[in-house]
Amino acid sequence: MAKYLVFSDSHSRDEKMLDIIKRHKEAEGIFFLGDIENYGDRLRNSIPGPVYMVRGNCDWSLDAPDFLVFQLHGHRVAMTHGHRQHVNMGLDTLKYWAQEKEADVVMYGHTHVPFVEQTSTMTILNPGSISRPRQSEHIPTYGVIEFINNGEIMVEICKA
Repeated sequence: MAKYLVFSDSHSRDEKMLDIIKRHKEAEGIFFLGDIENYGDRLRNSIPGPVYMVRGNCDWSLDAPDFLVFQLHGHRVAMTHGHRQHVNMGLDTLKYWAQEKEADVVMYGHTHVPFVEQTSTMTILNPGSISRPRQSEHIPTYGVIEFINNGEIMVEICKA
C-alpha cells in the first residue's frame, strides 16, 4: 500500500499544508495541483519522498509543467490544474483529456471545491483548496489517495 497527500490552490498560504504533511509521516509523496505561487521549493523540501507538481493559472514563476502523465503503482496518473480543461464549466473536457492520455487516475484543482468520482475505469479527484475553499462550508480540504497492492485505489477528502 502506498499513501500520498493531494493538495491544490494554497495561493502562498502554506502553513496548514505543512502542518498536515508533518502529521502524515507515513505518506510516500505529495501531488500538488497548482496555484502554490512562489512556494514550490518549500513544498518540495517538506517531505523526503517525491513531490509531483503542476502549474496553475496563478503560478507565473513556478518551474513546473502544465500537466503530468506517468505510471505509478500500476496506474496511469494524469495531473492538471484544470483551468485549461475548463473544469469550472463541468468535467466533460477533463474526462476526454484523461481518456486521450489513457489515464485511470485523474487529479485536478482550480475550482477550490472538493470532488471525488470513482468508476470501474477512472478515479477523478479534486482535493479542494487548502487555503481558500469555495464549497458551502468553506472548510479547507485536502485529499489522501492510497494505492492498494491489489490494484484498488482508495480516495478520501479530509478537512484541514
